[in-house]
Amino acid sequence: MTSSNRRSLFAIPALLLAALPSLLSCQNNCGNLVPTLVNVGLQEFTVTPATDSAPAGCVTFLVANAGTVSHEFLVIRTDLAPNALPTNSDGSYQENGPGTELIDEIAEISPAGTAELTLLLESGDYVLICNMVIGNEAHYSLGMRAAFTVN
Repeated sequence: MTSSNRRSLFAIPALLLAALPSLLSCQNNCGNLVPTLVNVGLQEFTVTPATDSAPAGCVTFLVANAGTVSHEFLVIRTDLAPNALPTNSDGSYQENGPGTELIDEIAEISPAGTAELTLLLESGDYVLICNMVIGNEAHYSLGMRAAFTVN
């Protein structure tokens, strides 16, 4: 292998690293904004963000399921208290019910699984929940909810 070929091989990782920010911004629909990272833990029956607020703009929720069953992760904009969201008859959150706007969600995260959700969020009050219903247990009504503020 010639020295110029070796230099080319070493240049590839450097090019990938240089391109990483633009690749990430393409994936997260936040343009050139660098996301604020918020770690969130899920388990029976809690939603625990590492922080209860983030600046307005691009926010990436890094969600880890430490529980023994699957969980969902929903981001809801609302002025309602976390325990006062409108519910269905089974105790689950009524998506886009009165006074709420479901911004986005991760449909299912397996036990020991992780997922991420990147959103462009405006200033306001939000609630982070799991809306999974297993059997007759609605995780939202069992306490899987947390307040979150975007400043």
